[in-house]
Amino acid sequence: MTANEINGTTTTILLVLVLLTGLILDWLVRPRVRRWANTRNRIVIESIAIALGGQFTFWTLVIALRFFSGNLIGDELRAAWQPVFELASVLAITIFIVRLIINLVDTYLRHRQIGNISLINNLLRGLGALAIGGTLLISYGVPLGPVLTVIAGSSLGLTLALREPLANFFAGVQIIASNRVRPGDVIRLASGEEGIVTDIRWSDTYIRQLANNIIIIPNAQMISQIVTNFSRPEPELAVLVDFAVGPDADLAQTEAIVLDVARTVLAETPGGVATFEPLVRFNAIDAAGIRFTVVLRGQSFTDQFLLRHEFIKRLRERLRAEGIAPPTQIVRVQNE
Repeated sequence: MTANEINGTTTTILLVLVLLTGLILDWLVRPRVRRWANTRNRIVIESIAIALGGQFTFWTLVIALRFFSGNLIGDELRAAWQPVFELASVLAITIFIVRLIINLVDTYLRHRQIGNISLINNLLRGLGALAIGGTLLISYGVPLGPVLTVIAGSSLGLTLALREPLANFFAGVQIIASNRVRPGDVIRLASGEEGIVTDIRWSDTYIRQLANNIIIIPNAQMISQIVTNFSRPEPELAVLVDFAVGPDADLAQTEAIVLDVARTVLAETPGGVATFEPLVRFNAIDAAGIRFTVVLRGQSFTDQFLLRHEFIKRLRERLRAEGIAPPTQIVRVQNE
């Protein structure tokens, strides 16, 4: 075996080892680091691990072709490909930075259980695309001054033409910045619609009703009307149940029975706050009976329906078993 053949074999082995190292780092080591950071809430490390996707393979390929390919390809071919490698390297660094910023925001929102906000993600992707495009233009020697001048000159016309979309866009930014609502919050609008916020997009806020319908509201309207947020400052809420008994009922006995049933319901029903002490407040009396309100407590907005259902069902059975009469039905007869 000649010296050239030995050098060629050694170069090939080194080239394969370098590429294999990049693939191992990219497809085995990086996912393990990402999972480790995710389980331990290490937002920065997880974002870096996500942004490094494909970077190890690319850079080991560049290193291999630059330092170990002398005996495999000629100098003229390497010189011809050198500008391509330089441009690809600049783009790889730019893409890494853009992906790192986007993943930092996305990972932060996910770990804080805020949910997906399309407005922020799309805005970051748009700025990242502009950064990558600007890098390409600079790499090819295109001056950015005239481009920026044209954009600035046409901005006034675009602002007038896109007045409503821009108003909704900046209203969405204000919603996110003020932290009025965020994905996952249960809200009720002044117009009566209520549901769970699923996303805040460029121009609209999406709300999913309990009936699984989607309400799409322009961001400008969201920012201008009164919104009741049932998830702030905490998701727990009071559950009010109105009930009534006959006019001759023993109120002390009725109150004791109602409180006993309420404690049982809170302890045994999913979504009830077992540590909460229920309340009974008599609030009206007439010929039909005595009306009162029971205060329970649910863990979230949707838990109130099951709590109210179980309480009414159990209380009616208990009052019937204790011999406490229901309200009297009054029939009005009109003589003509």
